Amino acid sequence: MKRRYILRALSAVLFVSLLLLVSCSKSKKEANEHAAEQPEKKRIEVTEEALKKSGIQVEVAGPAALKKKLKVNGKITPNEERMVHVSPRFPGIVKSISKRLGDLVKTGEALAVIESNESLQPYEVKSEIDGTIIKRDIALGEFVDTSKTIFIIADLSNVWVDFSVYRHESENLRVGQKVLIQSNESADKIESTISYISPFGLENTQTTLARAVVPNDTGQFRPGLFINGDVIIGEAQVVVAVKANAVQTIEDKPIVFIQTGKGFEMREVTTGKRDHERVEIKSGVAAGEKYAAENSFLLKSELARPEAGEE
Repeated sequence: MKRRYILRALSAVLFVSLLLLVSCSKSKKEANEHAAEQPEKKRIEVTEEALKKSGIQVEVAGPAALKKKLKVNGKITPNEERMVHVSPRFPGIVKSISKRLGDLVKTGEALAVIESNESLQPYEVKSEIDGTIIKRDIALGEFVDTSKTIFIIADLSNVWVDFSVYRHESENLRVGQKVLIQSNESADKIESTISYISPFGLENTQTTLARAVVPNDTGQFRPGLFINGDVIIGEAQVVVAVKANAVQTIEDKPIVFIQTGKGFEMREVTTGKRDHERVEIKSGVAAGEKYAAENSFLLKSELARPEAGEE
């Protein structure tokens, strides 16, 4: 994320530098004439070279399906369907332990050695799956019998995210709905689906449990941590929408930069519904018009800069 901010800052410096070159190439007379014709600066001239190097992305405004979201809070837990409880095959004395809490193990790998109380022969306790040891309850010299769970091993390549949904919001939930989950390790959101909704409520919190299964090959979702999500509970069709990053604010008014022949024009807009990606435009931009969808903050910065040649 830090790298992203650095790149954005470098893009801004480069963009402004290129625009300064364009502005300085004009004579002071041309600048003054332009100021007389247009007292309020709403247009920005941008060369093709500056546009390419700035990273400003241009898209076309048009119809879109905006997603209605329900914000939920949850907790990451191991997938219990990929979990194994390991117990001794025969009662006996623990002679050695080869694995610790948090260790990765392979199927058939030895976890401990126990001397059988019946045959007095040592035998290995082995893992039945590939996974991570999430619980260890065993000590050297301890007597253990077959009823005791000495290790719990979980395959954490995918995990459960258990969301707590308030009573009045649970009516909107359905199995199969998409949910966007954001890890604290990344700014990107991972898409999953609601796979289970508990038929029971939790008395102490008055909430309902809704669960999503999330891939976790990189280990970014760590069991025990809290996490946020957005459940998509509906969609709204709008006639004109733009990327959310395209909308800037000047003097508390929302604006969008529309591409013209030689650059961009600032337009005040009226916004409506929105989701995490797009914003409805009720007025100010027509369907089919091209606009600055990404890095439009560079244009806003240029708009605030005094005209070249101005004392």
